[in-house]
Amino acid sequence: MSVQTEAVNATEIIHVKTPAISCDGGVGPLGHPRVYLRILDKQIACPYCSRIYVLEEGAVDHSH
Repeated sequence: MSVQTEAVNATEIIHVKTPAISCDGGVGPLGHPRVYLRILDKQIACPYCSRIYVLEEGAVDHSH
């Protein structure tokens, strides 16, 4: 298995119910600066940790 394939397999996929989300890397002080993301289509990747956030069917936007 190549290093690139291992990186793809290690990517965390998180299903969310709202298109407005934030990501801080999820490992407390060892994470990354909190970024706020908005899912415009079906998914978005965090630019820091490459986590993929997938918008669930029927999700509602409660943000302003």
